[in-house]
Amino acid sequence: MLPDLAKIIATDAQAQEAVAQAQEEARGLKSQAEAQVRDLEARLAAELAQIRQGVQADVLQKAEAQAATIAQEASRAVQELQQQQQARQEEAVAFLVARVLGP
Repeated sequence: MLPDLAKIIATDAQAQEAVAQAQEEARGLKSQAEAQVRDLEARLAAELAQIRQGVQADVLQKAEAQAATIAQEASRAVQELQQQQQARQEEAVAFLVARVLGP
């Protein structure tokens, strides 16, 4: 009976050691997985930042082009209005001179 008890104690000790090793290995695997997740999160965050920057640059470029087009159109409209004003002013002066000098 004593030899059987010794075997049971030895087997129990081996089982406890195996459990401890399995737990240690599980902790190591968990740490590796957490590190991989952190690395993946960092890479995805960097990729997202690059995508956002590209989109923002594209939107900004389009907005600047649209603003330039609007500025050109506004400049042309102002120039036309100035030309119309000049023409009307010349007509008004001619009309006033004609009235002053009479027929």
